[in-house]
Amino acid sequence: FAYANVIYPRNEFEFNEVLIQFYPPKSTAETIKNCGTTDDILTITRLEITPDPPVKGHELNISAAGYLSETVVQGSYINLTVKFGLIKLLKKTLDLCEQVEKVNKKCPLEKGEQTLEHTVELPKEIPPGKYFVDVQVFTPEHRRIACLQATAFFRP
Repeated sequence: FAYANVIYPRNEFEFNEVLIQFYPPKSTAETIKNCGTTDDILTITRLEITPDPPVKGHELNISAAGYLSETVVQGSYINLTVKFGLIKLLKKTLDLCEQVEKVNKKCPLEKGEQTLEHTVELPKEIPPGKYFVDVQVFTPEHRRIACLQATAFFRP
């Protein structure tokens, strides 16, 4: 914002006060992102978490939608990796059908539109620091269904 007086007839400007204020860029979906490609079986059309960034000791709401180009069957699996900074905390393979039952879905997941609304309670005991989560989902034939990556920084 600049405040100026115009001095006629010379068309000169006399600046009395200059105020510059910078605003940080508005964050949108900083924590979780779709790392998939057009070759994936699931095309993710919406992926949101609130609050973003997550807050320990509070609920985390997950809302997602997408389109499965084919039915996802028993034997599909999730490769999950969780790191704390550079330290690998967890590397695990999970059964996809067992996991979708925890969010009120059933296998097989039929071809077509899919939605997910889920809420989890984040423990307040999460140690402060930066966490990285990598999720790769595959069919029994090892074709990729989806890819998600998350980064969360928890303050003390």
